[in-house]
Amino acid sequence: MATAIIMPRLGLTMVEGQIIEWIKNEGDRVEKGEILLVIETEKVTYEIEAPESGLLGKILVPAGETRSIGVTLAYIVQPGETLTQTAAETTSPRLDIQVQSTPDETAGVTTRFESGGLSQEIKGRIKISPVAKKIVKGHGLDITRIKGTGPQGRIVKKDVLQAVKEIQKPAAAPAAQTEAGPLRSRLIKPGGMRRTIARRMSESFQTPHFWMSKQANAVRLNEARARMLPVIERETGLRLTYTDLIIKCVAIALENFPDVNSYWTTDGIEILDEINVGLATSVKDGLIVPVIRQANLKSMAEIARIRLDLVTRGRDGKLGLDELTGSTITITNLGMAGIEYGYPIINPPEASIIALGAIKERPCVVDNQVLPVLSLNITLGIDHRILDGFIAAQFLNRVVELIEEPLLLL
Repeated sequence: MATAIIMPRLGLTMVEGQIIEWIKNEGDRVEKGEILLVIETEKVTYEIEAPESGLLGKILVPAGETRSIGVTLAYIVQPGETLTQTAAETTSPRLDIQVQSTPDETAGVTTRFESGGLSQEIKGRIKISPVAKKIVKGHGLDITRIKGTGPQGRIVKKDVLQAVKEIQKPAAAPAAQTEAGPLRSRLIKPGGMRRTIARRMSESFQTPHFWMSKQANAVRLNEARARMLPVIERETGLRLTYTDLIIKCVAIALENFPDVNSYWTTDGIEILDEINVGLATSVKDGLIVPVIRQANLKSMAEIARIRLDLVTRGRDGKLGLDELTGSTITITNLGMAGIEYGYPIINPPEASIIALGAIKERPCVVDNQVLPVLSLNITLGIDHRILDGFIAAQFLNRVVELIEEPLLLL
């Protein structure tokens, strides 16, 4: 009996995945637990392992294509077994099958079929690592022109970077002005993460947003960080950031205003018991929101440790879906790029999102004098279906109060 390799459900919100690379070719010997292929979902790149040993039979979905969860991608057969073409065609519909699994389950969900005839022809495929594949896609390179230096001629990261360097060399200046031709361009096909961001942000933009902003005096926040930083660094080796402190401020403010800690659902407004703060994090191919769970109950050292770990592993593509789901509010720190104000789009189904501006000295009236005062601008985005302006304003005022008086966090 042949074993089907299907598109797994890696999270409750996952509906489809894109095949980034087949590590094995048709006819290759595979061992149980060996990596067969790499897929990309809306949040992570994931390696699918062989559920059992055998030969990789018919590959039904080539690299670069997207399929719904539950769809058959390939088969593993035992030596001497065959699988008819008819069987292969009839067991791989593009249907969204409900697969009962949890975020901790991987490619272990398999379906068995009676074996028929299997073609032993091995088609030549260009071998390329997942990281190299992403760089190729991002730069629109012709993969057939890149020579691989990895094992068995596999194209690796350094090969692609060298190819990028070659095409970026300045061309010789033309001898004379030529007639203008059509504009040259290149088409970048979005990966799973970018397509999902596009879909979710389009959906989110239909949410009736409203925004409000307030400037917070950051003098005492700066003083509090200066006092805590050497202590935490000495005890843990971690450097406390302004973001860590503001995460705590937002989490405590949500304790005071539980209606803000909510989701919009088809059945009504769901008030959530846990306060989980998501931190918008830029990665190579898009944006992820790793989650600091129960941030209101964490110490500053714990928040700093978790934040650094999540951001580091997130940028390396090593976070699990359980670490990227479940946030009840999202913070996006635009100040790190020197931005003063931002008007962010809500991360559905959350009720709100907070954008932080740059912390810097700004003119402020103090005792009838205009003096430079350290401050930052905070913008709160709200789902108007859930909250009205007065409650939102009270919540934002509480966040600002905690930033201006961080001793209230103790």
